[in-house]
Amino acid sequence: MESNVFVGVKFGSAANAASSELTGHMKGSTKLPNNYDYILMPVTNGRYKDTVRASFQKFKYRQGNGAILMDETILKIPEPELQDLCIPPFTVPENEPPSYIGLLSSWLELESHDNLVREMCYQVLLNECKYARFVGINKLILAPPRELSELQMYSQVIARLLNHELIYSTPPLLLSISLPLYEDSDSLATWDLWHTIRKLCGYHPSLSISLAVPRTKTPSHVLNRWLCEPVSCLLISSSIFATNQYAYPVLHKFNQNLIMKFQKINGNSLPSNNSELCIILHGMEKYSNRIKGGESAYLEYINYLLKKGDNLSVPGDKNSRSSQHDNTLFQQQQQRQHYFDLHSPRLMPPLKPHSESLTNYVYSVFEQDSIKYDMYQDAIQKALHDLIASSRSQSLVVLIAGAGRGPMVERAIRASKYLKVLDKVKIIALEKNKQACLYLQKRNFDSWNNKVQIIKEDMRLWKDESIKVDLCVSELLGSFGCNELSPECLYTVERYHSKTNTIFIPQSYTSYIAPIASYLLHQKVNELNKDNESVWIMHNVPYCILSSKINELWTFEHPISEFELSAAPFIKNVVTEFKVKYRGEIHGLIGFFTAKLYNDIHISTLPDESIVKLLPDSDVQGLKKLNVSSSPDPFMYPSEAGVNVVGGKYKKFSHTPNMHSWSPLVFPLKEPFSVTDDTELSVFISRNYSVQNRSVWYEWSVESFVYLLLSGASTRRATNQKAASQTTTSSHKPGLHRSGHQANPIGLSSEGDGAAFSNTLPENAFLPVHESGWQSVNDIHGLSNGFDGEERPLFDLGADDIGKLDEEEEDEDDEDEEDEEDVHVRVKTGASALHNVNGQSFSLQL
Repeated sequence: MESNVFVGVKFGSAANAASSELTGHMKGSTKLPNNYDYILMPVTNGRYKDTVRASFQKFKYRQGNGAILMDETILKIPEPELQDLCIPPFTVPENEPPSYIGLLSSWLELESHDNLVREMCYQVLLNECKYARFVGINKLILAPPRELSELQMYSQVIARLLNHELIYSTPPLLLSISLPLYEDSDSLATWDLWHTIRKLCGYHPSLSISLAVPRTKTPSHVLNRWLCEPVSCLLISSSIFATNQYAYPVLHKFNQNLIMKFQKINGNSLPSNNSELCIILHGMEKYSNRIKGGESAYLEYINYLLKKGDNLSVPGDKNSRSSQHDNTLFQQQQQRQHYFDLHSPRLMPPLKPHSESLTNYVYSVFEQDSIKYDMYQDAIQKALHDLIASSRSQSLVVLIAGAGRGPMVERAIRASKYLKVLDKVKIIALEKNKQACLYLQKRNFDSWNNKVQIIKEDMRLWKDESIKVDLCVSELLGSFGCNELSPECLYTVERYHSKTNTIFIPQSYTSYIAPIASYLLHQKVNELNKDNESVWIMHNVPYCILSSKINELWTFEHPISEFELSAAPFIKNVVTEFKVKYRGEIHGLIGFFTAKLYNDIHISTLPDESIVKLLPDSDVQGLKKLNVSSSPDPFMYPSEAGVNVVGGKYKKFSHTPNMHSWSPLVFPLKEPFSVTDDTELSVFISRNYSVQNRSVWYEWSVESFVYLLLSGASTRRATNQKAASQTTTSSHKPGLHRSGHQANPIGLSSEGDGAAFSNTLPENAFLPVHESGWQSVNDIHGLSNGFDGEERPLFDLGADDIGKLDEEEEDEDDEDEEDEEDVHVRVKTGASALHNVNGQSFSLQL
């Protein structure tokens, strides 16, 4: 698997360096360097700006003097001519033109309150997009808004452009707004800005973001937020590099990791028109005389990092027990193919093996997960050992419930052989899929010496009470643990075919949930069905967990206790609360599970280093059941479990290494749900069971709350202040941001194969002048150093500043309330609909 990441450059002087290369390329005498994939260039030049200005002023003059005829009442901006273009059309068919990313005109005033100015801006952008479409440029970068208080005006022009047929025709043009990745004055200020614009533009799929990478370290919550957004370009200025002991430019360790994380996410991102990521280097000419290798050294370093990240191989199974038995060359090739199949990103409806027959392909894909079967074999082996030690019977009956094509049967046979009790064990393969039973019959004859009894029956209907089992093994666990009806199916086995000491594998499984932001999830669900309230398997789609913890929901155990049987064990209703520290937009709820296969053997689909909030009644009881101490001292379960006890209320979990059978289950929200900083989220989720309809389904909803501190001030004033602090529009002007701290050279990576890329810094290492993210964005668009209003990039139209909010007057009665006691008030700020009521969009048939 290689990530879909490319390298682009923006030359310091587009009129000199780039144009000379282009001219040579068009004549066929020069070949573009092969160490970059794209050139970032403006679509039009200053001549077109002058032409537009002259045309606009002429129209204004004629309009003011009443000299406009009836058919001339609409402003019409001329399209660019050949002399107005930075990227000329290519006329030599035998020469493949270089690939470009276009810069749209940055001198436009999209936020102007003059309707005529905004009409002119729209026409200029449309003309540039038309030309880009003609010459095959599919990605265009927009300058950021100048007045952050006028985002509605800015976004209206962008939305109008996005909804023109030119944009969404095939292949669609991608418009990308350039912004800093991070500002230390407000960590999510630029995300707020981007989120406001994309919301005003209706979450248009052709709108993306280009991020200027800072020199300072990006906080993890900021980076995680951007990793699940449609980032099309990373803008890297030469000012964020430092020189190593060989005088070559290198990046800090945290920025190396930032690039590699985007590289990995982009390689696994949901296929869409913005799935290609480009790293654009600019400003290389500024310090080329201070570094070894000149401008090309920057390119060589970035290519080195990307190549390093691209060296991803198929996870090896050489040490797994399965490879020792059946890892033939053909099977190795199959494993590699299935690896790519398993890692391709997609949204999928959950499997329904209880009501639908799985295909041969689906069986073959999931059978490649040797880690899962290794752990199941360990559990079977330990269970058989305990049964033999405690049983007086000369034989044991092992039931594989839902045998499929027989991988679990094979592991039961191996475990029996290892314990040298195969002659004492009777193995029953229970499977309803008649086609899968053909595989079982074939393997039984070829490999198992007809040792296995095959029963073609649905386990929910199998009631031959003459057969009692000592060990029941199943792999009915879905992505949520209980979403493939494991509780209901195994209850039938328990009711009709179990003994008092029957062991079930798994013994228990627990479901977990958390709120997530995943713009690509929201986009894809809307493409499938705008009113869809179904659950989905989210396979390698980027997401960001917004809560500080992942919450435990419920646990199913086998055998089911008498107490649980008396309390409707298949129906679950939970209201669970989350703390959301940083503002964001929730697109759904993500579900995971852990399972206790047998005693100390666990599997987990939770993300690595997850902190899980336990249910109140499981704080101590759950620990006692697992025979571990409830003391606050950390205690690590066996490595397969990925569980670490943190304290009485929380546990730390990790994903079972290299296990890929299950991807998370996601419960999407019909409408994105916005939350502010320090929000309390209340999530209701239920698992419903209907005897009449013979179905199981999930329902879910979300509510949000904030706490207000009311002291002598009135409720009205406190509420107004809170609402003002929660506005999504940033008050920071791009030119007035707070500059970050100087980078610490000690934090540089020491990794690297070549001496040129060694990150060991000498004491006299060269650090360029620190530039903020906004300066990097300005450099890309050739703008002035500030947006402070001193310079009007187009021309002075004499427009007065309008639209500024008046300051609110203070309440005259505040002084009379100063002596009142402080009161914390919990205020509801939002509520979603109840999704999938009565299983109208998604249900599981019994």
